[in-house]
Amino acid sequence: MSHLEDYENNGIESDLLLRISEGDKVAFSYLFEMYHNKMFRFLLKVTHSESTSQDLVQDIFLKLWQNRERISEIDNINAYLFRMAQNHALNEMERFTKRTLSLSESHLEDYVTYSTPLETLISNEVKEKLAEAIKKLSPQQQRVFVLHKEEGYSYAEIADRLNLSVSTIHNHMHQALIKLRHYMANTYTNLLLISITILSCC
Repeated sequence: MSHLEDYENNGIESDLLLRISEGDKVAFSYLFEMYHNKMFRFLLKVTHSESTSQDLVQDIFLKLWQNRERISEIDNINAYLFRMAQNHALNEMERFTKRTLSLSESHLEDYVTYSTPLETLISNEVKEKLAEAIKKLSPQQQRVFVLHKEEGYSYAEIADRLNLSVSTIHNHMHQALIKLRHYMANTYTNLLLISITILSCC
């Protein structure tokens, strides 16, 4: 029987954690072997990206090693590691939402095709949620957004059509984009939280 199997079968992880806290790299490699595949599969369900999941697992264990002095204080290493996995997945989502909020006006339509690992998980929701977000705009903002983004009219053409100034059209479009970005960012975050909750119960 290997050392790894001995640890798993006898449940003496507390001894393993103590050795890691003392800087034992061999003990740390055993812990990595014990949990790497489990955590990778969990993160893969969330991200739908092998490379992203692998990067997140590596980052989790790197942080664990960097803070090894306190690892022996952990009562349940399994729960601790999967909580770290959830937090890392949420951090990945936060990075995505920040990119989303910084989208320029000319790239808002990329919500439909924007490619990130986490977006794969909820890609079927994107168009529906964007349409829902547009309906929450004021009537004037809706008209301006649809005319410009969906029908291709310029600001000047929309201004003539609605008998408004170009600067007013620009302002309506600017406000619409701000609202849409925030709505879509919150939508992505909420969907991810729901997904993680479901997966945690599996």
